[in-house]
Amino acid sequence: MATEPRTRPGESRRPASRLARWAVASLWPNQRLRWTREGGAYILVWLGLMGTGLYQQINLILLVAGLAAGPIVASIFVSASMLRRLSVTRRVPAYVFSGETLRLDYSLQNGRRWTAALALIVQDDLAPADRSIAGSANVHPRLFFPRVPGRDRARVRWEGPSPVRGRYQLRALDLATRSPFGLLERRVSFAAPAELVVYPTIGHLTRRWQVIHRQATETRRGSRHDRTVQQQEYHGLRDYRPGDSPRWIHWRTSARLGQPMVKEFEHQHDQDLAVLIDPWHPRTKVTPEQREAVEEVIRFAATICYETCRHAGRRLLLGWTGPAPGLRQGPASIKLLHEFLDQLAVLRASTEGGLAPLLDALPPATIREAILVVVSTRPINLIEEAEKTARLSGSAARGIFGRVTLLDASRGDLADLIRFGDASHAHAPRSRPFDDPRSAAEDDPTLTASPAGPRVEAGPSAVAPAVPPPSRNGTEARR
Repeated sequence: MATEPRTRPGESRRPASRLARWAVASLWPNQRLRWTREGGAYILVWLGLMGTGLYQQINLILLVAGLAAGPIVASIFVSASMLRRLSVTRRVPAYVFSGETLRLDYSLQNGRRWTAALALIVQDDLAPADRSIAGSANVHPRLFFPRVPGRDRARVRWEGPSPVRGRYQLRALDLATRSPFGLLERRVSFAAPAELVVYPTIGHLTRRWQVIHRQATETRRGSRHDRTVQQQEYHGLRDYRPGDSPRWIHWRTSARLGQPMVKEFEHQHDQDLAVLIDPWHPRTKVTPEQREAVEEVIRFAATICYETCRHAGRRLLLGWTGPAPGLRQGPASIKLLHEFLDQLAVLRASTEGGLAPLLDALPPATIREAILVVVSTRPINLIEEAEKTARLSGSAARGIFGRVTLLDASRGDLADLIRFGDASHAHAPRSRPFDDPRSAAEDDPTLTASPAGPRVEAGPSAVAPAVPPPSRNGTEARR
């Protein structure tokens, strides 16, 4: 006789448990629920009605209390359904200059077929990775999407002043709604990690700096006449002349024309430039003036790098003091400018180190030929620093002194060398002055925020993907 298979006691309860889990997941899919101030007042009034009706045994008051419970129950279920099948994305620029307008583009996608998404709030958090930089603080963008139709997308641009220099992290996006009655707020988070680099503020070098720099360039000890071919600018082709180096022959053109053609170079008279900064402040009892001096030094160095990299034909070196002196150098270019600005954006003030270890780390060609600009937050004695170095002898130190421009920010030496204008006019056109491979795509006119607030445009997305940052081509040396 065949025996029927026994059913386990838990198998009969599995459909019910799956149904219960589905109901819980539908009502609370990774969501957080909290009562609003209006909802708390509503609950107190409802409890008062319920208590009065039960105590006085008045059916009319109990009926009103029962009807008043309807919005509470509806808020719980409708708010849960309002956040279903929604997704939020953001587009972050690769960089922004401190003091400019920061623009973040947010897109809300409604994946439901028929129902629209109503009264949605998107909250973001822009947190600095290093809070030791003076003035660094969190930025909290907040946007409102009034209505997103089913199977559609709405985009909003948030605009606000950019924070101080540094590297900032964006982690999760919070999507919240208070629909339909505003009694409670339901919130869900979307993981969207991103990073934003805020470059130092770029100013304008004054005429006095041009005079000082020209005097240092025209110094006899700093003149340079033996530029190699690699440091000259390629100009064109010409016929071969006796005495030309065979390395200059352009073989492809020579084979096509049937006669030797050589490359012609245009001699450049701009000297190499080395910017050495000393962002020092004391270990304890740092005053606001000392912190501001560090930021002033960094802004001045960023402006010099910006102006120098706009014109090719010279090599640029950026060095900074610290427990381990650092260097970055290379031919003036857009990529090198981004390397310098990236480094200056995250550069910390140091309580250790000095100019002597940094001079020891400089390449021999820089010590021998380049113009040196030393910018510090404390008085520096060049003779004492030269005596501490292991590479500079007395004659070499005297040769460097003729090509050194020493500036002390603590004494106000930078006050009349750089100017900062209004952020909306002076910095916005200067952020992308040339074809920058790291700059974002052209702004979408449908995402322009009006003075009264951000404007919402529904429809298919036209946001261009972010362009990855350029590859680094400079040479880094650390001691």
